[in-house]
Amino acid sequence: MGVRSARLSGSAKPGRSCPIAYRYRPEELATGAAFRCESLYVVGGLYGNTVALECVLERVERERHTPAAVVFNGDFHWLDVDADEFEHVAEQVLAHHAIRGNVEAELAATGDDAGCGCAYPEYIDDATVARSNAIMARLRETARRFPKLIDQLAALPRHLTAEVGGERVGIVHGDPESLAGWRLALEAMEPGDPMLRREFRRSGVLTTASVVADWFRRADVRVFCSSHTGLPYAQDFLVGRRRHLVINNGAAGLANFRRSTCGVITRLSRHDEAPPDSLYGIRVGSLRCDALPVDFDLDRWIDRFIGQWPPRSPGYDAYFARITRGTDLRLEQAARGNVNLFADRLPPKPGGHGAPTTGAR
Repeated sequence: MGVRSARLSGSAKPGRSCPIAYRYRPEELATGAAFRCESLYVVGGLYGNTVALECVLERVERERHTPAAVVFNGDFHWLDVDADEFEHVAEQVLAHHAIRGNVEAELAATGDDAGCGCAYPEYIDDATVARSNAIMARLRETARRFPKLIDQLAALPRHLTAEVGGERVGIVHGDPESLAGWRLALEAMEPGDPMLRREFRRSGVLTTASVVADWFRRADVRVFCSSHTGLPYAQDFLVGRRRHLVINNGAAGLANFRRSTCGVITRLSRHDEAPPDSLYGIRVGSLRCDALPVDFDLDRWIDRFIGQWPPRSPGYDAYFARITRGTDLRLEQAARGNVNLFADRLPPKPGGHGAPTTGAR
């Protein structure tokens, strides 16, 4: 077996491949907590949006119950191919807790056989995969200018466990078995969402409550926080007699919902009250768990984005529609099970940018 093929398992197609180093077992999360805090913000899918990054850090500074910790759970780089933007994102993120997403893992990899490392499932179209591979190729060119930062990315863990308000929280990028796993994608979760299943023509193994319960037991955590798959939701589960939660923040740096262009982050806190800007949330054990909007300045981000990804570039073709128009996901689809919805808190989409779209993943 050659060196290139030895790095992969499953399909060897770039962008759909699953690097072996991405794999782990849920038991690896059942270790001592990497840190302890009273309130935690989990920020996934920043995608190099420096305007959203400013907004997130300002939101953390406004936290009533300080100090609050921050974990960037992967894919904080992506569209930041400008050298100054890339360096700024890296330095700001690495000042906090962080884990690798597939973007950071592939930037630190010695080969490019996995493409973007997204491990896209078969129901994601080939054009999306090709665009992502092209974006990664250009991002690698930028990253080569910062070898010390790349060494720091390579040293980041694939996952971590935190103790928040006395509860153990497992923070992953993909799912509890793979850094780029899709089994915590909204469209993969049972009970099924008919609209999402039709939209993605989703097939294959579904993620049942029994599978999730097994992951919770093996990882010994009360909450799983994830990102990677691009659409946000929160769903609670009874494991034994104790309520547990899966919360996927979708993307902090991209639009997530219909008629809105805001990003989404996750906040966990031992303090009882829901934040006034919570989109949806629930109490789990001693934790208040909420999805919060990242209502960044869209015009500023568009200016920076176009400067790096002009029309007809892979980044523009992949993301401009989603950035400016939102997605087709309705907010109520993201609050699953017993999660409480605050439907009137979604920041409206600025006018003049067109109709919603499913956008890139």
